[in-house]
Amino acid sequence: MWVRSIQLANFRNYSQANIDFPEGHVLVYGENGHGKTNLVEAISFLSTLESHRVSGYQALINSEEPSAQLSVKVQHESRDLLVGVELNKEASNRYFLNGSVRKKPIELLGLVKTVSFAPEDLDLIRRDPSDRRRFLDSSLIQLKPRLAGVKSDYDRVLKQRNALLKSARGLKAPDLSTLDIWNDQLVSLGTSIAMERLQLVLSLEPLIQDFYKKLSNSEDSVRLKVVSALGTDENEKLSEIATDPTSYADAFHEGLEALRHKELERGITLVGPHRDELLIEKAGLLAKTHASQGEAWSLALGLKLALGEVSRKASDTGDPILLLDDVFAVLDKGRRERLLDFVTDYQQVIITAADETMAPALDWAGRFNVEGGGIVA
Repeated sequence: MWVRSIQLANFRNYSQANIDFPEGHVLVYGENGHGKTNLVEAISFLSTLESHRVSGYQALINSEEPSAQLSVKVQHESRDLLVGVELNKEASNRYFLNGSVRKKPIELLGLVKTVSFAPEDLDLIRRDPSDRRRFLDSSLIQLKPRLAGVKSDYDRVLKQRNALLKSARGLKAPDLSTLDIWNDQLVSLGTSIAMERLQLVLSLEPLIQDFYKKLSNSEDSVRLKVVSALGTDENEKLSEIATDPTSYADAFHEGLEALRHKELERGITLVGPHRDELLIEKAGLLAKTHASQGEAWSLALGLKLALGEVSRKASDTGDPILLLDDVFAVLDKGRRERLLDFVTDYQQVIITAADETMAPALDWAGRFNVEGGGIVA
């Protein structure tokens, strides 16, 4: 799969842009702040329907305009696909496939497959559990778009359950007649999410092990673990989740019952996949606290490369589109060279750099200079 063209209107700093891309290696260069990252963000957004840089979508619309439009045409073999979105500040967003309006955004998910690399990827190793949960869920939705509906339903049930818990705070005899109903739905949906996360991690682990060794020239072992606080004590150490969905669901139910009194005190749900964590270990130690800067970069890149391989194997539309946003500016020479060894055989790789001289030495199929929200081929 590769991007043939992209059209933008009032997206970030682009008032109007219409760009045709070639297959192969594509360089997008220009000074920082002129729109390189905005361009690859638009492609990534049309893949996942979320930004990898900000929460929500309002920031993607030009501050002086009521709406933004973005669309991308991708090709796989002889088939073209046109995917578009209209983002609105006041009205509902609109979604388009081959020029026809689609009622649900889920109908666009999984059609444009991308794997992006950016300086922010270091957050996967260094920062909060929410960053790693978001990586897992976003990856799963690209691989299995139906899971977007499962995740949306889980979030809806979680919100309703939290509302019930908050309404009962401080009451001597609260009405909890619907709590068991919410519990059953939360466990059913949460078990599906947890099992899918686990299967993804099992697919990623041997691949990241191989990529990490080659990127870092190290023989250190790498382990990925999905852990959960489903026990009877809120402060209990996180433990690896059960691989059997029945066992996981049973533990989920038991945790909800055991912590009910604490949940009523705090007005929030303390058990479930929304509190799970992806642990990344290097040589038996937690990478978040024990990996050096270079090691953390190798782990983050290895994780994305592993996702690219999983996507390749699972997809019937060929390679995902690789988006490398300014990563060569933050990597040392050895990691830059080794990263290129892994990505140059993809059907299309779009690389951004602040200057042509900072870009890797490749046989470029196309070069585009970005300046002030304008692009020159």
